[in-house]
Amino acid sequence: EEKVLEQKGPNVIFIMMDDLGYGQFGIFNDTLTTQDYDPFFVKLVDSLQGYSLAKSLEFSKNAMPTLRKLSTNGILFNRAFTSSSLCAPSRAGIATGTSQNKWGLYTNMDVEKKGIEQGTHLAENLKKLQYNTAHIGKWHIGARDRKMVVDILEAKGLDANMKLSSIHKNYPEVAKEIRESGYIGSVVTEHHPLNNGFDYYYGYNHWASDYYNATNVWENFKHAGKQISYNTDTFTDKTLEFIASKKNDDHPFYIQLHYHAVHDSIEPTAPKKYLDKFKSDSHHLNNFYAHVNGVDANIKRIIDYLRENGLYENTMLVFTSDNGAMSAGSYDGHKTGSPLPGNAPFSGHKGNYYQGGIRVPLLLHWPDKIHQMGISNALVSTLDILPTAIDAAGGRVPYGIDGKSLLPLFDESGPEEVRESLIWAGIHSAAWGFMIQNSTKDHGSEREHAPPAWAVIQGDYLLRFTGELEPEIYLDNMEGRAPIFELYNLKRDPAESIDLSDSIPEKVLRLARTYFKDSKDFAPPPEWKLEKWEELINSKNLLNDKIKG
Repeated sequence: EEKVLEQKGPNVIFIMMDDLGYGQFGIFNDTLTTQDYDPFFVKLVDSLQGYSLAKSLEFSKNAMPTLRKLSTNGILFNRAFTSSSLCAPSRAGIATGTSQNKWGLYTNMDVEKKGIEQGTHLAENLKKLQYNTAHIGKWHIGARDRKMVVDILEAKGLDANMKLSSIHKNYPEVAKEIRESGYIGSVVTEHHPLNNGFDYYYGYNHWASDYYNATNVWENFKHAGKQISYNTDTFTDKTLEFIASKKNDDHPFYIQLHYHAVHDSIEPTAPKKYLDKFKSDSHHLNNFYAHVNGVDANIKRIIDYLRENGLYENTMLVFTSDNGAMSAGSYDGHKTGSPLPGNAPFSGHKGNYYQGGIRVPLLLHWPDKIHQMGISNALVSTLDILPTAIDAAGGRVPYGIDGKSLLPLFDESGPEEVRESLIWAGIHSAAWGFMIQNSTKDHGSEREHAPPAWAVIQGDYLLRFTGELEPEIYLDNMEGRAPIFELYNLKRDPAESIDLSDSIPEKVLRLARTYFKDSKDFAPPPEWKLEKWEELINSKNLLNDKIKG
């Protein structure tokens, strides 16, 4: 029999997957067909991997039964976007409820160099509201502790300024010692979760963590050693341990459970209990959706625990992904990327500003308070997650941030929208998915040449500016290409295939004005090439020239 406990503010569990695509979240796929798949991605799959398109659709629909069930009595947002197409900038935006571009963060390297500013993580607000707070899993919004490397190099009598690439090449044993020290997942004190609103930390400050035998995981301020077990299960174990330690506390808990799955590399085989559920001729396809199912099965463990301990009704569960899928055919010969449906029915993938890079699943579930269940068409952002939690907890959403509380959408009498538009700016790169096959470069070098882009969505329309294409980088533009503006009706043309910019110039102007007004506080990057960022600024003059022309 299910227990029910009385409590003031809701518990909040914020679950985020890494690089899960819109099309891979099968709850959206009841009306999707294989005809909606990206044709270039399908062509690559046919030539390189040859798995069944029908099976990929079937597996996507069946891999997340727990979340499918939760979506029927929660709110499923089908127009939810992240603030970046890359993980670290997206996570910095989520943490602060503010477009990370205002901090000068556009690429992963920007975030790894600068990190978040102390006092800006919105978990601080929940801490002030007497919440018990934990971050479990991927952090990746801080700088690594380089002093760890310096200490090891100096102890060996080596140059303390030597780059990691040189260490790997010339001193493999030293590189191994650095790796086993936990340096790769380390975070400087200033950017550490325990100094940014959290009571407990078990995770890694890096773009990924090995599914098995990870050496980059830390517990609070101490390296956790080698994490032998499957990390989806381990991160859930730590979550349940934290809940168990706080369940009889007078104060509610806020937990960020940010799984490694399904970031590259997905080659390691998922545990048999998940893999056995997927039967096709393709191990790659079976294995990917086994990893997805592993997350769903662990969410079921959490839900079951909440029910058994009287915490279910007053716990708000949030589920999303940090950006679009890193969908790929063959990935530089050693990584397989993630399979179809990828981000279908949208074009593009992680790293670029087609919808496939920034449109993500978002599910909110809170039995006590969500009365307007089903699908919401409101234009929402992952920037809204922490403001919603703060509002639900009885706090005041900080003034001047970009995130909005979604609480008004929980009631039948609430508004249909919380905002009119969203904007983005950053690197528009092919490096993180199948579009790299259209480049003369590989995933390690293309991003150095990739153009910048900005985008704005208002109503049914998306306007995107893409900067200059360098010659001899992209197979379909080997002579290079001048900057362009493109306009799409997302409702009629979700794949962004019919550019309307010449036929509706007044719409271009209206959306561009929104972008330039809302981006006026965007700061220059600390690491990304300044000339790329300056192209975004100079696009205003290009637009004026286009209109006059």
